[in-house]
Amino acid sequence: MGNISYKEEIRRKTSKPLLWIGIVSIIMFFGGLTSAVIVSQGGGEFLRIDMPFAFTISTLVIILSSIAFHFALISIKKENYVVAKASIIATLLLGLLFVATQYMGWVNLYENGVYAVGTQSTQESSFIYLLTALHIAHLLGGLVSLGMQVSITYWHFLGGLWIYLFFFLKFIIA
Repeated sequence: MGNISYKEEIRRKTSKPLLWIGIVSIIMFFGGLTSAVIVSQGGGEFLRIDMPFAFTISTLVIILSSIAFHFALISIKKENYVVAKASIIATLLLGLLFVATQYMGWVNLYENGVYAVGTQSTQESSFIYLLTALHIAHLLGGLVSLGMQVSITYWHFLGGLWIYLFFFLKFIIA
């Protein structure tokens, strides 16, 4: 039994510093990708692409999910576990809705002739799909084994990252 508590103590002490290392790495990763977009625009013929309205909806959804998750944390601190459970379920459902609205945005792009790959794709269209898909991958992959406090920090970070990507795509590529 002592070994289990020791392992839990190690996990508790290392999870936040590792989270921040991961967040800094993700910032550098997306910073590099968005820098690549800006550098690519210097070539002269950079096409403008209208962002699908579904991406605006997904921005509102991710903000609502962050609020719901924060409400869950407050409820846990007040030992109101019924409300906390409902808030966590709401956060997960809003997270799934975020992914669904991203998919709806991709469908809209595709239907308007904006392709991710292939002979009809452009570097601009590929960047849009790449940035949004990698954001979703980080959203889904990062929440698999995180504790509550670490998860909420990561969730808020990913919400902020999406807001940055949304405005970047809207005003730099669009």
